[in-house]
This record gives sequence, C-alpha cells and structure tokens, in this order.
Amino acid sequence: MVATTALSACKEEAPKVANITMVESVTKTVKTPYQECLNVVVTKKAAPTDENRILGTVGGAAAGAALGNQIGGGSGKVIATAAGTIAGALAGREIQGNIQDNNVVSTTEKQCHTEYKTSTTVIGYDVTYEIKGVPTTVRLDKKPAGKTFPIQDGKVVLPE
Repeated sequence: MVATTALSACKEEAPKVANITMVESVTKTVKTPYQECLNVVVTKKAAPTDENRILGTVGGAAAGAALGNQIGGGSGKVIATAAGTIAGALAGREIQGNIQDNNVVSTTEKQCHTEYKTSTTVIGYDVTYEIKGVPTTVRLDKKPAGKTFPIQDGKVVLPE
C-alpha cells in the first residue's frame, strides 16, 4: 500500500489548460487604386485658317511688284516688276507660314492618372501557447478572448 501511494504521488497530472504566451497581429498591406484628376491648361498649335497661304502669297506679290516697279525703266522695269512679284510672293508665303506656325490656342483639359492609397489590414493572429514549457504557435482568424486554451482528452481546443 505504501508503494501505490508513492507511485501515485510521482504520477504527473495532465494539464487542463494551455497558457497563451504571445499574440501577434498578422497584417497585409493593400494598395487601392483611385483616379486623381486635375484641370490643366494645354497649349496647342492653332489650325491654320489659310492652309495654302494665299493671303500671304498675294500680299507679298503685290508688295514685290510695287517695289520692282520702282526700279529701272522700260523693259528693265518690266523685268524688275516680274522679279519683284515672284520674290514678294515667295517671301509673303513664307512670312504667313511662320505666323501660322506660331499661332497657338490654350484650352483647359481634364487630365487623370492613377494614384494608390496604401492601407494595412489584419488578416489573422499568430498565437503562441505553452503546455509544460513546450511552445506551439498557431494562426487564428480571431484574437483569443482569454489567456488560456482548454485541453480536452489531451488535445488543445482552439476557438473557431
């Protein structure tokens, strides 16, 4: 009888709970796209009103003819007038082209681009518990309510 009492005193009792020693949030960084729009002043080349540059050509020809007519006399005057007409037409066409190339129109346009908002969300909890000094870590969807997990039939009962 003394032997059985001594043996039962040495026999360790099975633990009834597992002690939670650490709870860490597991997070995930999420980037959410959104549109950022601004009104921007945009300057563009204006469409020419006279694509063939007729006004510049005619005006230049008239001015060149008038200048050529001032030079020389007789048949030389006719040649100078003709040369002045041609040179004036070419110069007038070129001048009108340069003016048209520098004509710009400013408008306001809505310009959009994608920006990202960064946020962090908790996706679970890494919970470490100990039984007889031996740590075990599990991932749970929810944070545990207490500081222990019950043990039934030798197994830890985790919350669902």
